[in-house]
Amino acid sequence: MYLSKLLLDPKNRQVQREISNRYELHRTLTAQFSEEKRPEIGLLYRLELANQQNIANIPLLVQTQCIPSWDDLFKAGMLTTCPEVKAFDINFSVGDRFYFRLFGNPTTRKIQPDRKSKRVGLYTTEEQQIWLQRKADQSGFEILGVDVRDFGLLESVKHKNEQKFIIKHLAVQFDGILRVTNVAKFTAAYTNGIGSAKAFGFGLLSLAKYVA
Repeated sequence: MYLSKLLLDPKNRQVQREISNRYELHRTLTAQFSEEKRPEIGLLYRLELANQQNIANIPLLVQTQCIPSWDDLFKAGMLTTCPEVKAFDINFSVGDRFYFRLFGNPTTRKIQPDRKSKRVGLYTTEEQQIWLQRKADQSGFEILGVDVRDFGLLESVKHKNEQKFIIKHLAVQFDGILRVTNVAKFTAAYTNGIGSAKAFGFGLLSLAKYVA
């Protein structure tokens, strides 16, 4: 696995366009892998905008399953410095504790009057915590404590068949402490991300070793 930290230049016009349209940001990141197919890349990413004020750059974290090359982004002026890339092995054990951050898209599927299933956002803090607990149960970890920060709806634009679609995703950031309960499930969740809308910057689970 590889974790990259890219510092985006907020003065760059392409950066300005793509931080407000995360579907295009995902396309740009994926395009840096010319030989691999999307499942092989395993791309997850998160823009770190929560605590930034008067920013000179915008941190972007990118996790991939194959080694990345961000040279073209740097040459295009999208990055303020050379990217940091770190290779790491996944080696979890039951009982491991971590500080975590997850930028999630809490949703559930509901049957509409036309009997079709539609994904809808969960807007209360209680619903969002229940969503996270359900994902934890499915993903082999338990939550020892969590703070929830609701960022509201994020808009993206997608063009298909010469039509323009506005896509909105509920964005919620979870920061807390977790404990691994099932290594296989947790490894899969860490590798593949958690929840929906991964192409729009959701689902990356960031970990730091917990120190009591």
